[in-house]
Amino acid sequence: MPWRDQLFLLLLAAALTLSNAVKPAVVDDTAYLLFARHLAKNPTDPYGFELHWYQRPEPAMHILAPPVLPYWAAGGMAVVGDNLFLLKLWLFPFAGVLAVAVFTLVKRFAPVVARVGTTVFVLSPAVLPLFNVMLDVPALALGLAGLSVFVRGCDRRQFTWIVFAGVLVGLAMQTKYSMLVAPVVLAWYGILHRRWADVLITVGLAAGLFAGWEWYVHRKYGESHFLFHLRGESGTKDFADQLAYKCGLLRPLLAHLGLLAAGVAFWASSAAGFNRTARWVAVGVFAILVGLVVAPIERYGDHTREVLFAVIGTGVFVTLAVVAWRLWPHTDRLDLVFLIGWLAIESAACVALTPFAAARRVMGVSAAAVVLAAVGVARFGAPRGLAAGAVGLGIAVAALDWYDAHPEQVLAEQAAGVAKPGDGGTVWFHGHWAFQFYCTRAGMTAVVPGVSELRAGDRLVYPLPPDGLTEQDFYRPHHGYAFLKPDPERTELLSVLTWDDPVPLTTLPSLYGGGLPVRGRTGPRMRVGVYRVTEDWRP
Repeated sequence: MPWRDQLFLLLLAAALTLSNAVKPAVVDDTAYLLFARHLAKNPTDPYGFELHWYQRPEPAMHILAPPVLPYWAAGGMAVVGDNLFLLKLWLFPFAGVLAVAVFTLVKRFAPVVARVGTTVFVLSPAVLPLFNVMLDVPALALGLAGLSVFVRGCDRRQFTWIVFAGVLVGLAMQTKYSMLVAPVVLAWYGILHRRWADVLITVGLAAGLFAGWEWYVHRKYGESHFLFHLRGESGTKDFADQLAYKCGLLRPLLAHLGLLAAGVAFWASSAAGFNRTARWVAVGVFAILVGLVVAPIERYGDHTREVLFAVIGTGVFVTLAVVAWRLWPHTDRLDLVFLIGWLAIESAACVALTPFAAARRVMGVSAAAVVLAAVGVARFGAPRGLAAGAVGLGIAVAALDWYDAHPEQVLAEQAAGVAKPGDGGTVWFHGHWAFQFYCTRAGMTAVVPGVSELRAGDRLVYPLPPDGLTEQDFYRPHHGYAFLKPDPERTELLSVLTWDDPVPLTTLPSLYGGGLPVRGRTGPRMRVGVYRVTEDWRP
């Protein structure tokens, strides 16, 4: 690879890593940091402990955490300690693998726009705001790396690359189980190119690595981590109920795609034959729809807002379909059939493998979309401003998410200043996700409803629901459904801490688990009450 390409990929991966490093913990970061902390001390006992997650301390086996990322983060803790900024820098190899894999794939199918296409994807809303201490971007990086290596091995008939692809795909599947789609995609490429033996070797090796780890876990703990969570997701629903549930996910997944891949579609719009007027009309419609989604208009319920964003997601598919139709007479048919099939496989998998709607579910769809878009741009051209606009959207969403991540850290630290852990008695907290991480780091203890004994003189830090919601609703910081409400007869309110600002948008928690990637807000971004316990109390 030429040194200019190497420098480009190094800088791109560094930008992605630094954007993550300066961002506070969000959502499920806490769980994987707890796993890493345990593994740093007990590397041969990955699930032999309990951690407080959801309602109460529970076996680590019950928390979805395949081994690759937790072990990598544990290695980071052994080297740099329990410093979140340095631990996020430790994730740089995943950013590098992702950048190289996307660059290699785009270069294979559309070499003249390899750098631009890689930038459009890596700095898109599908990656830039979602690179945290969670499984998704590392899993995607390894999965795309496995695909790019397999394509290279097939094209050049190199056995070593075929074997290496199997190792990468096996690691991807043990980073996040949604990467079970990776063997299907590369098998599709191999079948189209009649590389049957290569497919069998790569898929067989990946499956062997995946099954080998699950066998080890089963021997050690009496059950496979993967099968335990597969049974939990399936539950007692029959096929008809499961099918209805999956169909119900189509609208919110399209809604997320309407933000994550909107920049890719904008970049591809010229290749689809849309002129400047049509593109500006599309931008205007996008702005209006986003405005309606985030506007504080009571008559628009969440379902209506999801439909509006899903319209944008549908527009992404329409744009890509037109690009593919225009490419059909002008490009290698086999490559185009592969790319269309890849997009279809990822689209089907994001529904089939999704337990609930979230932005990260459509990352694979966005990856396939950008390679198809790149082929169109390479053939038909595109103004430079389109790529800049696509990257600008990614940076804007990432900036909003970065800003939105701060209240849980800041208010947890302010609450500790009011409650004063270490000044006698116990300071308890109620909350989940990143709020749990920062409260624990400040010396507070999580309340377990029905178990914890709060004594007179203790303090309780309790996130207050936004106006119009109750603790039964879904809001930040999520309580893990450990319902609790301060007893006015046994507690007194010492202080209410509030984070409010003029920015009317929020990504938390909907970007990470909800039907809309971005929501509007009217009240404070977050509020926390600090209470003194006046009488012994078991919540």
